[in-house]
Amino acid sequence: MIIYSLRIRALAALILLGVCVCGCTRSAEVQQETVTVIDQLGRTVEVPRRIDRIAALHHFGGKIVYALRQQDKLVDQSLYSMEAQAMQRVDERFAALPKLLDGREISVEQMVSLKPQIAFVYASFDRAEMKQLTNAGISVVAVRGETLKESFDAVNLVARVLGCQDAADVYVKDCTALLSLVDQRLKNIPPDRKARVMFAGPKSIYSVATGEMLQTEILELAGAANVAKGLKGFWTDVSPEQVALWNPDVIFIGSSLQTYGMDEVVRNSQFATVAAIRNNRVYTFPSNIGWWDYPAPHCVLGVLWTAGTLYPERFADVDIVKTADEFYAKYLGYSFTSMGGKL
Repeated sequence: MIIYSLRIRALAALILLGVCVCGCTRSAEVQQETVTVIDQLGRTVEVPRRIDRIAALHHFGGKIVYALRQQDKLVDQSLYSMEAQAMQRVDERFAALPKLLDGREISVEQMVSLKPQIAFVYASFDRAEMKQLTNAGISVVAVRGETLKESFDAVNLVARVLGCQDAADVYVKDCTALLSLVDQRLKNIPPDRKARVMFAGPKSIYSVATGEMLQTEILELAGAANVAKGLKGFWTDVSPEQVALWNPDVIFIGSSLQTYGMDEVVRNSQFATVAAIRNNRVYTFPSNIGWWDYPAPHCVLGVLWTAGTLYPERFADVDIVKTADEFYAKYLGYSFTSMGGKL
């Protein structure tokens, strides 16, 4: 009887201890209202554990929020330029949202009035404005994507902040699958047979993507070489003589912001001797509703398009428009063609 009584008391003590431990754990969880993350500028940021209101002050962060299917929490449009215009045509809710970033100016007062708990900004965002937002009680998380690794890291960072890692895993897996498809089709191209490409940028035909930019990685993943890889900076200006000296096999017109077009390249007398002009190999990178060469993991579509454009015989069975439709529908909510996208 004494042994039995001791067992009962021991069991009761264990049950009581378990209740206390569980109670402490639940209490700690309730008390822990924030999560600490390290953003892509190396800043330590405390963010709310539960987030219902998001601002994204760059299309990169906005597209990731959409890809993670958290767009219903956005207090602003968070997509910009032609992509915003396309979304306005198909989504009434999006069209009704305010636009916080007009060009490079942001209204801090308007943003504060929308009461976002968190703002995703690009790493190049003005530090003084970041401080203003932080002082206004908004957690500011910087993201960046000048390489695909950085882009995938950004996806995982945003997912950690928003508590949706499963969605991030699916997104990264789909992006990686497209890259693997391209790699399988191109892996036996000898280095001396790879297309030599000049990637022209927004300012003029003479502004080119350098070796420090995402466009170089896109080209290399697509089995090409950037003739301007040795340059540094961001959309560096070069001379007509330099273009002639490079003599690229192909010219891509990237995010030109409609400042120039195909005719201005093809009819440029200074390019008359360039192989890309002589062989009619000048192409406009997909951009009419959003650039496929801009930072964000969706640029994997740009890798697929580039590879298919440079080596069409290796991708004859791949319907890139269909692939884009499926990708957009899954990660932006509407198909590429329904938004007005064209290749």
